[in-house]
Amino acid sequence: MSEYDDFLENAIQCNRSPALAEFEWHWFQNTWALTRGEVDLSFLDQLTPSELEYARARLRAVLHLAYTHIIEGVAALRDVSSVPTLRSMLEHETNLSRKLTIAGALWKLARDESFVDCIVEMKSGHSAITKQAHFHQIMWLDDERAIDIYFELLRDPDSLVRFLALKTLNELEFDQRFMVPAKLFPCSGSDYESRREDKVLRELLATNLRNQNDSVRGYTGTLR
Repeated sequence: MSEYDDFLENAIQCNRSPALAEFEWHWFQNTWALTRGEVDLSFLDQLTPSELEYARARLRAVLHLAYTHIIEGVAALRDVSSVPTLRSMLEHETNLSRKLTIAGALWKLARDESFVDCIVEMKSGHSAITKQAHFHQIMWLDDERAIDIYFELLRDPDSLVRFLALKTLNELEFDQRFMVPAKLFPCSGSDYESRREDKVLRELLATNLRNQNDSVRGYTGTLR
């Protein structure tokens, strides 16, 4: 039996539900898989109302430590009461990567426009590492602002960022994943640049973008 199985079994014996035990394990015992985005968070929907409030309070109590998985956790639990603390943290943060994490949580909880400002700052900046690490957050804009940023990043100085932008545009247009080199994508960067103002294409990209976002939000959909 693994350490994870032992922990869950002991937690259940102490009258904790499997869902609450999983929460405790991933956020406070072994965060490795969580920080790598490898955890299916659907168990959060199984928390009872009292467990949900307990979980929110647990994360809120350590939110000031500014750990990434804690910041993302309050957003996953839809803890709107953490918004004031997040805004204070953002106000005093100078590192763009950390600002993107905090602002991303604020966007999910309160549609705080500071997130848009951070995305624009990232797009216009010179840090390829920041763009690569936070590229996935562009999609959260959920409208044509994201599409415009993808078009602009087709000319980014960093080859990986250009690849990610081209891959995303192809996947949005054709509504499928492409695990192939860029040269095998249906459309090239120049193809998209020539069609940037095509209203039909833009509407298709924006629609598929929203559909993809909806498909990954399911685990938070029923949180009270």
